[in-house]
Amino acid sequence: MTKAPPGEKKYKTRLYNPLTTPLHSLSDWGIGVGMYFSTLASMIVVFALAGLLNVKNMLYYASKEYDRDRFEEERGEFPLMNPLKYSTVCMTREWVVCVDCHERNSYWNNIFVDSYYGTAVNPVTGKTQILINRTTCAGAQVEQGIWNIVTLLFLIVGISLFVSYQNQVEVRLDEGKTSASDY
Repeated sequence: MTKAPPGEKKYKTRLYNPLTTPLHSLSDWGIGVGMYFSTLASMIVVFALAGLLNVKNMLYYASKEYDRDRFEEERGEFPLMNPLKYSTVCMTREWVVCVDCHERNSYWNNIFVDSYYGTAVNPVTGKTQILINRTTCAGAQVEQGIWNIVTLLFLIVGISLFVSYQNQVEVRLDEGKTSASDY
């Protein structure tokens, strides 16, 4: 591939293909452009692999095993078809008696107080009880924590290798170019 002079009209020319153009050709616009596309390609690989490591967690948090009431109206839908619909937010809640709470405790005194705090009269004793609206979903599970730790370690190792790779790319791209700093 040869570079066409500016304003070339006699011969058919084409732009660089972003997927097949070698990295050293991208440095024709400067080392920074080559480094940018090298970084982009490397980070796509690292974060795509990290995302694949988390598919098991995504499937778990989108399942009935985590939130049993989430699928009442959505039978038969594959859980990852609409990933924005599912998250670790538990939508299944229940009112339970809060033994250690005091009425209108400052911790609960916020704009959402009616969503999480309530009172009811105990039918046996006739006393007013303080209720808390808590989630019924499974709490932190060891398996999901392990996958999160594995992903974190992968990102640490992957980004460390990326930094080393980028240093090598910088040297390789700079070798073929003569600039003022070389003198």
